Amino acid sequence: MTSHTTTTADAVAVVNAYGKALAAEDRAAIVALYAEDAEIIPENLPSLRSSAAIEAFYIATFNEINMQVTLQVKSAEVHDKFAVVRSEQPVMVTAKADGARIPSYFRELFVLRNTSAGWRICNYMFSQSPGQAETPA
Repeated sequence: MTSHTTTTADAVAVVNAYGKALAAEDRAAIVALYAEDAEIIPENLPSLRSSAAIEAFYIATFNEINMQVTLQVKSAEVHDKFAVVRSEQPVMVTAKADGARIPSYFRELFVLRNTSAGWRICNYMFSQSPGQAETPA
């Protein structure tokens, strides 16, 4: 049996893997971290549900922008087969069309489910906090 500390660390490892895959624009690695019935709940956009919709979301994102990501896990809790991980990310967003750089700050909430394949993201919600974004030096 896995201990609470280990399962919490395993859930956090999935979120950290998400941050690394996001920085690398590795769509396949990101999609593999999601459960098949997962949902993304983005700020100011309709919610997305299904592997195909989630993959299309990341394809569109990576076609439009590049992100220098520094994901920071702020809290993590495990409750039976579910984990809740909250993170924040100072991000430098670069538009691929014109190279414009925009400092951003994302606040994220991941709900993960412990499946037979390990922890998988089943709900992901994010919002931006422009007041926390750092201006480039």
